[in-house]
Amino acid sequence: MPFGGPFRIIDFTMTNLMQSGIHHVGVLTQYRPTSLMEHLGDGESWDMSGFASRLTVLPPQLGSSNSDWYRGTADAVFRNLRFLDNMRPDHVLVLSGDHIYHMRYDHMLDRHLASRADLTVASIEVPWEDTVRFGVMVTAGQGEVTRFVEKSPDRVSNLANMGVYLFRYEALVEEVRTHCSQGAYDFGADVIPAMLGRRGVYAHRYHGYWRDVGTLDSYWSANMDALDPSTGLDLREWRVRTNLEGRGQVYHPPVTLGDDAGVTNSLVSRGCRVLGTVRNSVLSPGVKVGAGAVVVDSVIMHDCVIEAGAEVRRAILDKDVVVGEGARIGKHGAVDGANIRFPSHLSGGISVVGKGTRIPAGRSLGANVLVGTGLGPDSFPSDVADGECV
Repeated sequence: MPFGGPFRIIDFTMTNLMQSGIHHVGVLTQYRPTSLMEHLGDGESWDMSGFASRLTVLPPQLGSSNSDWYRGTADAVFRNLRFLDNMRPDHVLVLSGDHIYHMRYDHMLDRHLASRADLTVASIEVPWEDTVRFGVMVTAGQGEVTRFVEKSPDRVSNLANMGVYLFRYEALVEEVRTHCSQGAYDFGADVIPAMLGRRGVYAHRYHGYWRDVGTLDSYWSANMDALDPSTGLDLREWRVRTNLEGRGQVYHPPVTLGDDAGVTNSLVSRGCRVLGTVRNSVLSPGVKVGAGAVVVDSVIMHDCVIEAGAEVRRAILDKDVVVGEGARIGKHGAVDGANIRFPSHLSGGISVVGKGTRIPAGRSLGANVLVGTGLGPDSFPSDVADGECV
């Protein structure tokens, strides 16, 4: 998943590992893993290719049953214990791949060792109104976790689980074998709460920028945060690494700006050509913005084309989207309702257009609109009102 122009979301976790001196990594993939596998390659982009390093992609072994997919975070680790057994580590770091943050895991390891913990959980304070979205924990003394509640309306704490776990190896193996054999497959919902009182579980407090980008709103907001280093998301300072081989990015020329172009508070990647106006937006490599076109408060992914006179406001465009001449996506002012089919996903005014879709010239799409992938001009016989799906 692209983020912040030339980067992918997985780059943040991979960069954290590299900068923490961790070079033996297994990546557990699941649904449609090809793009992720191609991006990771042999790990060379993160110094994980060589005699002293090892990056292994671990897709699920699928048969004819849906149960062959990983059934939870703990189940994914359980099914790959052989990978760990071959290395016999002292400690195992288990990470999520859809978070934007900059963290030194070796500092977390220092605390883990000092407390002689079986499990150390990275944690961060979140606004109380957001606690229902996360697992939260209550701590005592030197940070020992005494209560762990997974995504509950009971606001027992605002200390949220970041999905970063550091296990003593033997404890991890015993816990996932026990729980998964009993049909309990998730770390947050099953394994961690059951460990309390039986094993040493400690919280490691993190005080920097962290965002779970598992929703459209959070993904869009995090990209907007990347435009302002004062938010704590500073791509330059974090020195994020990526693999530029994909989609020929390594061959892209520098950004081209036309005589009448205007770019304000935006991230514009290599290979972009801007003849119009771009404000408060993120442009991935290869994006073209035509003369008189306007892009505002939007995330535009690789190789999209915004033709002359078109407008894109508060939108996310997947790769290879073409917005025809004079077409409009998004709108000023009040929004007339959430998305009809997915009100919990699209209600804040963001419109989303799927990969490879072509919006015909002069067509208008409102706010909270969801457009599928690979659609042609014939799929848009008329304008699209707020909240509709195509």
